[in-house]
Amino acid sequence: MIQGKTVISDEVFVDIVKAAAETIAHVAFAPADTGSFLSLAKRVTDKMIPPIDVKKTEASVDENGTVTKGHVSFEVRVYIEYGAIVPEVVEALREAIVREVVSLTDFYVDRVDVIVVKLYRVKPAEAEPVSEPAGEK
Repeated sequence: MIQGKTVISDEVFVDIVKAAAETIAHVAFAPADTGSFLSLAKRVTDKMIPPIDVKKTEASVDENGTVTKGHVSFEVRVYIEYGAIVPEVVEALREAIVREVVSLTDFYVDRVDVIVVKLYRVKPAEAEPVSEPAGEK
């Protein structure tokens, strides 16, 4: 086997967390409303405070050839849909993140801190107008 160092960037871990979160119902990283001034300000603020913080230690190999796996921890800030059972959604999110990170990177996940920033409401879909069948009046 050819020896060499492999480094997985924080951005890769962020992408993995986002992909894992997409599999969980009732979780979002930003509110759905994008039209108001407040939502614009929120998006600008979110760019300054990323929704996912990654803290990691890389895998290492000592002089005897013993490999020590890398470790990673996350702080994830999410919105949860109003009406969802928050502890259940958060636990499902944690499990999905750990499962994806371990399977894709072989890093140990030390912890996943989830901060529920806000509850969001899903606007009901507007009903389409009912048209009369052709020829009836």
